[in-house]
Amino acid sequence: MLMSRTLEIDIRGFSFEEFVAYIFDRPVVDKRLKQDPWYWHEEVLFDPSTVCDNYFRLLRQPAFLLERFSRAQLDLAFWAIQSPNLACSVYFLIWERDLPFFSREMLARTMFDLYRGFFAIEALDQSSAMWWDSLCYDWQCGNRRRERGGEDLSMQNVMFETLSKIFDLDSQTCHGAALHGLGHLQHPHTEELINDYLKKHPSLTKERRDYALAAARFQVM
Repeated sequence: MLMSRTLEIDIRGFSFEEFVAYIFDRPVVDKRLKQDPWYWHEEVLFDPSTVCDNYFRLLRQPAFLLERFSRAQLDLAFWAIQSPNLACSVYFLIWERDLPFFSREMLARTMFDLYRGFFAIEALDQSSAMWWDSLCYDWQCGNRRRERGGEDLSMQNVMFETLSKIFDLDSQTCHGAALHGLGHLQHPHTEELINDYLKKHPSLTKERRDYALAAARFQVM
């Protein structure tokens, strides 16, 4: 039977280790658990500042996770961390007005370290490819608009700069994730960035080149 009721979980006061266990130490023994995951059914009480610090520490040095959790647990956890269904996810935290913008900016920039220190080593199934889809799609659907200025513009620039750095990694998987995000972020300098990427990687497959060009036109799914 799939989960149905909502649980209230209080993670205020959790140490870093307890926070990591809360996100990652979950059973994944049934495909139905991925179709109806735990983070759809938990109402979380948390301190945004503490959780932001925990994510900052986690994303800066994520390699330890590879030794502590199974691949299935890691994939499920990284879906949770980017999810709009979990109140303490980075999806919500980067827009949490109780935190200074500088803290949220640094959290977004630290996602480069996640790609360098984890996803370049272990791409998992789809959570790494869809990470920037989750975070950037608001600009494509119109929930965020650059022309409004303010944080809609500032955070878009931060994400664009972070995605740009991912192209410096020696990982086609990471490059693909960055292209996916750029296709949704709709930053005005996207075409210029992707053209530069194509010039630096002349041996790309036709499929990857076509995908990059689609991202430059904001036509990725």
